[in-house]
Amino acid sequence: MKEQIINILIIDDNLDDSNELYNILRSPGHNIFRAKNKNEANNCITEKQIALVLCSVDNDDFDFYKFIDSVATEIASKGMFVIATAKDGESVYNLVRGMKKGAVDYLLKPYIPNLVKAKIDVYKRIYFKNQKISNLLENILPQKTLAEFNKFGKSTPQKIDNCSVLFTDFVGFSDKTTKMTPKELIQQLDFYFSKFDEIILKYKLEKIKTIGDAYMAVGGVGTECENIELRTALAALEIRDFMSNEIITRQALGKDYWDIRIGIHSGDLIGGVIGKHKFSYDVWGDTVNVAARCEQNSIPHHINITGFFKNKINPYFDFTPRGKIKIKNRGEVEMHFLNQIKAEHSLYHHGKKANAELRQLAKLPNADFEGFRLFIISKLKAELPDDLTYHSIEHTLNVEQAAIKYAKLEGLDKACIFRLQTAAIFHDAGFLIEYKDNEHIGVKILNKYAYEFGYSDMDLKIIGKIILATNNRVEPTTLSEKIMCDADHDYLGRQDYHHVAKKLYEELAIYDRKLEPKEWIEMQIDYLENKHKYYTTSAYNLRQLGKEKRIRELKARLAEM
Repeated sequence: MKEQIINILIIDDNLDDSNELYNILRSPGHNIFRAKNKNEANNCITEKQIALVLCSVDNDDFDFYKFIDSVATEIASKGMFVIATAKDGESVYNLVRGMKKGAVDYLLKPYIPNLVKAKIDVYKRIYFKNQKISNLLENILPQKTLAEFNKFGKSTPQKIDNCSVLFTDFVGFSDKTTKMTPKELIQQLDFYFSKFDEIILKYKLEKIKTIGDAYMAVGGVGTECENIELRTALAALEIRDFMSNEIITRQALGKDYWDIRIGIHSGDLIGGVIGKHKFSYDVWGDTVNVAARCEQNSIPHHINITGFFKNKINPYFDFTPRGKIKIKNRGEVEMHFLNQIKAEHSLYHHGKKANAELRQLAKLPNADFEGFRLFIISKLKAELPDDLTYHSIEHTLNVEQAAIKYAKLEGLDKACIFRLQTAAIFHDAGFLIEYKDNEHIGVKILNKYAYEFGYSDMDLKIIGKIILATNNRVEPTTLSEKIMCDADHDYLGRQDYHHVAKKLYEELAIYDRKLEPKEWIEMQIDYLENKHKYYTTSAYNLRQLGKEKRIRELKARLAEM
């Protein structure tokens, strides 16, 4: 079950009152930050995704009402709830003013623990419900349309120039469905369409809808339109190649497989929201019709495009001309098969993945993180020794997940998260070669391959320092380095600590030295109590209580020996 963690900010210049509220709310599901003055509060609200602000109206250091006015835009855009706090019987007037300024509720000092917890739980539930609704709307509507809805409560259909329309469908779908149960059919469609969704999102296109086995996406309706054709072509190639790999896998397993055909055209169209209740975003126009005919006139495992679309991407891809093909209601249209990226514009000149220059032209991040991640994860799975029971691929993936979690809670921006995530998946790569001093070897492996995937010198310098920070002899300095260290030791406060520690014990017996059971427990207690520390507020909030519990459990085991 996914952890539901909420960021809470307590603003109070009275340390006793702040501590009282902190101790009441402290739990693994509450990531609590504290501020005692306006600057600290402002920085926290601006930099982090705060959900609840508990602000005292009795602050001497700043005016509560002016402060709320100053951060009103930030509060509204992030969906925060403000709860005013005040001394019982002394600040009724201030509380009323606070409610008028936008506070949704109030709490009186001294706090009643059960009442505080109940109110926080209510707003926590509302916050996550609002987030779920917001995420759902973002998946349904393009950003521009959603912004229009939020501002005016409606959206006006618009003519949009220079768009690309992509259609896919599965070959022989109707025949294959007769051999499948409804459950199998839905699971198979969900598997493929979910992967298509990932690819479409990666290339900044907009999914419009699915109709049976058909999938439709458009480029240019919600993002910048420059070179949208390049992104559409790259997405189509990745979808086709994903299906090719699936076919090879299923054939090897002796299973039936689905093949795909794809069609693309570009031009102008009309886009807008239809319906008043179960509304959806849709597009219309001749461009849509021609793209659909391209898909219908394609063949299995091929991407069929119009000559008009081909001319826009011609310098960067290889094609097979098909001549003019007659289509319904349009006459003859020049068509081509899109084959692959030209060698000089692809990684390793294989024609499969765009190099940094082509990614830059397509307005994609210079670095292909997804490709690099797949490369190192596959390498770790295939080449890590089987007797590395602790420093396994499972550990790498857990650290990556924890790093992303803490990065979001601590308010890291996308560029920092990208570098941190790269460091997380490479931080144990050195174990491919050497058990000792693996961090430095991991950095060398990173540097050996990263340039091919578009990483810059600056990226590699920062990522290298983040990896080296996981060495016990290095003290982390930047926030990214601190998050990396906390993610690397995230298990210390988790419920699965003893299971993970057992794997480390087994690994040390092979690669370092075998410890007696009592010696191993004493070593764990010493490390947890005297050597390890959390570097970020988020890790401390989420894992310190669990770590303290693990120490008590280990001491109880030691006493029984």
